[in-house]
Amino acid sequence: MHDLIELINSALPQYQCGRCDTPGCRPYAKEIAEGSPYNRCVPGGKETLDKLQAITKRPPLTLDDDYGPALSPQIAYIVEDECIGCKKCIDACPVDAIVGSANLMHGVISELCTGCELCIEPCPVDCIELVEIETTKSKIIRDRSEKFFDLKNILNTGLSKNSKLNKNIKLNIELGMNMNSKISNRKIDQKNALKKLQIDILESQKNEKLLDSTEIEDLINRLN
Repeated sequence: MHDLIELINSALPQYQCGRCDTPGCRPYAKEIAEGSPYNRCVPGGKETLDKLQAITKRPPLTLDDDYGPALSPQIAYIVEDECIGCKKCIDACPVDAIVGSANLMHGVISELCTGCELCIEPCPVDCIELVEIETTKSKIIRDRSEKFFDLKNILNTGLSKNSKLNKNIKLNIELGMNMNSKISNRKIDQKNALKKLQIDILESQKNEKLLDSTEIEDLINRLN
């Protein structure tokens, strides 16, 4: 199955446009390998359709135009004077080809843009234009697009994990402040209080499962 997915993916045009109702070319390749129709890649045109038919050895199909329209060799261009810095195009870009920050002007990295057009619809001020490029240049960009598509997904997953980690850090800080308050207000052994604080923090990591429990126990034993 893995080899079949790889073959199908290599035949797809790598726009990462999602017009096939999947979030990228490899996910669609997986769906085709599992039995989904192979005629939904309208941007790939008949050339891609014929390749997929040969790979899958299924009966010939015609392109399903419901998944169109077609895409041309192109890249997006942001009209700087009209950009309001809303970040909606950045969030929509599947390969992180748009740079900028909230309330600041955005720009397109032309060497990464596949011309998928996903940034056009969410732009509230219609400041994104499409610029035609040579077919050869478009293919070079698209051939390497998957690694940037995967990287964005990995980073988004990492941000999700970091939000959990930050929550845990916040709890640890609150715990530490509570312990420091007790140390300041009571006549107790500060060394032992600090040690207890460190152990409490390590114990809290067990529940979050952000560290291996064996490593945590080893650290606690060292404190004791």
